[in-house]
Amino acid sequence: MRLLHFADLHLGVENYGRLDPSTGLHSRLSDFTQSLEYVVDTALQEHVDLVVFAGDAYRNCNPNPTWQRALALHLRRLQEATVPIAIVVGNHDSPATFGRASSVDIFNALGLENTYVVGQPKLFHIETKSGPIQFAGLPWPTRHYLRADERFKNLSPESMNHHIAQICAAQIAEFSGQLDPALPSVLAAHVTLAEATYSGSERTAMIGDDPVLTAAVFAESAFDYVALGHIHRHQNLNPNDTPPVVYSGSIERIDFGEAAETKGVCLVDLPSNDTPLTSYRFVPTPARRFVSIEVDGSTTGDPTASVIAAIETAEIADSIVRVTCLLDEGRGERLDTARVRAALTEAHCVAAIIPRYCDPDELQRRASLSEEVALDEALDRYLDNHPSLHAERDILKKYAGRLETELATVDAGEISQP
Repeated sequence: MRLLHFADLHLGVENYGRLDPSTGLHSRLSDFTQSLEYVVDTALQEHVDLVVFAGDAYRNCNPNPTWQRALALHLRRLQEATVPIAIVVGNHDSPATFGRASSVDIFNALGLENTYVVGQPKLFHIETKSGPIQFAGLPWPTRHYLRADERFKNLSPESMNHHIAQICAAQIAEFSGQLDPALPSVLAAHVTLAEATYSGSERTAMIGDDPVLTAAVFAESAFDYVALGHIHRHQNLNPNDTPPVVYSGSIERIDFGEAAETKGVCLVDLPSNDTPLTSYRFVPTPARRFVSIEVDGSTTGDPTASVIAAIETAEIADSIVRVTCLLDEGRGERLDTARVRAALTEAHCVAAIIPRYCDPDELQRRASLSEEVALDEALDRYLDNHPSLHAERDILKKYAGRLETELATVDAGEISQP
């Protein structure tokens, strides 16, 4: 039995790009839709028995009709091919108010055949062309239900997260105890694992806002495969044992923090008489490239020429490009941004051209901070050089993480739901 596992679609993220005059749509919506189309194409070409979508369909829980149409058209393709899809509700799908529907509940309400939306922990059977599969869904663990319980409503956020993690672990153990070992089984969850490597817009998980589970909770389960969503970097957190505990990662890049990551999906072959162990392979999607060009112009006589030379050696065609040039303010250096922009005509979008001025005493220290350094690491370096801020380190890192998440998904002044 073969399944396709993907996650973190985030339709509606339009933080770079431009409007396409031929369609009236933002080019980034086209990027995400193209990657989704590739996902469905792969599922059909590989004749998978089940598609597992591990959460975060849209950039927030209030998708506009254009985003909804883009997802629905591809769900319809799976329906027409009689390929079941199981969707686990993610944090971006979940409303902030108790009682409101998630962004994907509409697919349950319509009663679409072979389409299963899991908004609460649930273990059930899905019939596929190769036989039944046991599917357990663990959606994003919201605080709504605990807040309604008198025992928990006054807990601090940290204590609340601890209790949520315990409840999730107990739920996974309960699911494991209910499995029929004669049938294949999959657990899909939209969660944060402590051992995961974070990136880009989901880095707030490192700050402590999310309930955090351990990989051992999933690795010790009785499932054949664990399909995870929420962390955008593809990784297997149980690489030397079974079951694989796998974040498929997002299918399209969100921001420059994900520039170096390959985006894609996982094709999973569950155990059979011929192959007693689960195996999977990662299949890259045609995600838009992000290119960051950094030039130290403080040591050259012509910083603009240095930047243009760097552009000529970079692969910028159809990419989202950001250029940063370090300048020596003491020497009165300036960057000719018009010439730089003219050299970037092959790029899909110029995200920014950033001249950074440093006085001579700061040049060496600041030049060591690459644009690809993670926000938390860059902030740590800054705080290390400002002793007066050491006592505020934790709170500054927490709010910096939140700000990064908001900036990664901002569009026309609207900020996505946390």
